[in-house]
This record gives sequence, structure tokens and C-alpha cells, in this order.
Amino acid sequence: MPALADELLLDLFARYRNELRLHCYRMLGSSHDADDVLQEVAVRAWRSKASLLDVTHVRAWLYRITTNVCLDELKSRRRRCLPFEASPATSDPNAALAPPDREAFVEPCPDSWFGGAASDPAARFELHEGVRLAFVAALQHLTPSQRATLLLRDVVGFSAEETATALELGLQAANSALFRARAAVEARLAHDARAPARPAPQGNALQSLLERYLAAWNQIDVEAFVGLLHDEVKTTMPPVPTWIAGKPDNVAFYRPMFAAQRPGAFVAVPTAANGQPAFAFYRALAAGEPHRLRAIQLVEVRDGSIVGIDHFMLPELASAFDLPSELPDLFAGDAGDGRPCLDLALAAIQRTKR
Repeated sequence: MPALADELLLDLFARYRNELRLHCYRMLGSSHDADDVLQEVAVRAWRSKASLLDVTHVRAWLYRITTNVCLDELKSRRRRCLPFEASPATSDPNAALAPPDREAFVEPCPDSWFGGAASDPAARFELHEGVRLAFVAALQHLTPSQRATLLLRDVVGFSAEETATALELGLQAANSALFRARAAVEARLAHDARAPARPAPQGNALQSLLERYLAAWNQIDVEAFVGLLHDEVKTTMPPVPTWIAGKPDNVAFYRPMFAAQRPGAFVAVPTAANGQPAFAFYRALAAGEPHRLRAIQLVEVRDGSIVGIDHFMLPELASAFDLPSELPDLFAGDAGDGRPCLDLALAAIQRTKR
């Protein structure tokens, strides 16, 4: 059979691009690395296009190439995690933060990456379950081989035989790796204190909670903010290793932070990441300066309260989330019309996309 024409290969790669990128993200725990690795996947697919003997098997062929590129990358990379998996919580919530470590922690991925991707009926995990931050973090504790086996079987929906072939393993070895991987991930998720004790609020209840949370930030209302926190709330701030556990210490951390803010200094706007509620935080360090993206924040909800705040201080994520890296001065020109800063920020973001 002649090799695929370049144009057909490009079309096929484009069809599966988003789900392959998600596979890279789950394997590596980094949205930035996932984009970089996907470029190498495209190069290897082009170089080995003669090996695709049946175009109806193109999805399995692309996943095999993608998985092996990720496995090669993992040989030279550190295992990523979440801050509370790496060190104890700070004993002094007002102490100086530890220096950042940009290769240590799992990164978020935008919900826009789900476009065109769908859950396989044979998969054990639904699409959104397979990108939750806790799940992606749990994957990083597996060996690379176990990680690949679990993802191909339980997320991508490969059969045992397809998985063994993709990883060049015997069927018994692949099944053994899957058994160990499932047990390890389920144990980690079962002991995640931020996992819902009962289903998180949905629909109007969840929306109301998130609106009050967002308003507390944008109105610098620390009392409203504190009232939304769960007793077991955790705050992390990757790439900074420091994290804060429990409501008393979180309150002690956030009170001086809120008190130091001048009106209009920062604004939080809704976004979406890892199938979870998320917000983009813009801040101007001085009057007259533009508001620049400072962080992407994900929240976890449990028992109708905020139990997890993962504040990723990674402004380089702007392009992945299709957000402007900075906003014009929100309080110049028509900004004196009395609209809240959130409305002004949303309007400014829309202007950047025209």
C-alpha cells in the first residue's frame, strides 16, 4: 500500500489533534509541554506514514506514536504533582512564600481543548473525569508505563490487545500494569480530602456560589470571601511550593491580602479549566499601568463551600486559554460610566478578540 499523501495525513492529524493533545497533557501533567510534544508527534507521524497500512486504523496508529513520544519525554523529566503532595502545609500563613519551581507541579488545561474530543463508549472514565486536576495529579504518581496503560485502556478506550501492541508489551504484562495503575489511582482519589463527600451542587446552586465567590474577589469583600470557605479548604499557588491548609490559616492568609488591595487594582473573570470552575486574575501593580494576567485559578466545591483553591501563578498560560496577556487601563475613557470592573474587563477581553 502506498504511503499516505501529505494532505490526507494533515487532515487526519487535524481531526484527532485535540484528543491527542489531551493525551499528552494527561501523560505529562503540563499544558505547556503538551503543546510542545504534539509538534514532535506530528513530525514522527509524517516520518513513519508508510507504516500505516490501513487508514481505518489511523486513530490507534496516532495514539501509539503519541504515547511513545510522551514516554521518551518522561525519561528526562521530573514527576509533577500538586504542592500538598510534595511538602507539609506552611505553619505560618503570613510567612514569605517559598521560591517558585516551574517544573515541579501539575498545570491546568483549558476546557477549549475538549473541542472535537469525545468519550469513547469503551472508556472507564468520562471525558471530564479524565481531565480533573485531581485525576491528572494522581496519574503522575504512576510509572510512565502504568500511566500509559491506564490512559489507553480507561480513557482512550483501547482494548487489551490494542494497548499491549501500542506499548510493545505482552498481554499479561499490560493487564498487570493496568491492575496496579487502577488500584493506585483509585487509592489516591479516595484519600483526596477535597473530593466531594457527596455530589457538588449543580445548576443554580453552583452558579450562585461561584457568582458570590467572584463578587467577593472583585469587590474586595473579605467577609463574604471567608464565609464561602469550607473548614477543610486548601490553597495552593503553583509554581510556588507553599500551600495553606484549613480555614483558620486560610483566613489568616487572605485577610491581609484583601486589606492591601486598592479598589480596581485587580479583576477576576470567569474561564474554565480541567472541567472545573476557574477564573483568570488580572492585576495592575500601580495606578495607570495595564492590568496584566497574573494567574489562572481553579476551585473545588464540596458541601456547598469552596474546599480547594489552586491559584496557578503562570501568566504564560494566556495563549493556551485564549486570553489577552494584558488589558488596557480599565478606568480610562468610558470606564467612568459606573459599570463594575468585571463588566469592563469582560468588554476589554471581547475587544481583543475582534
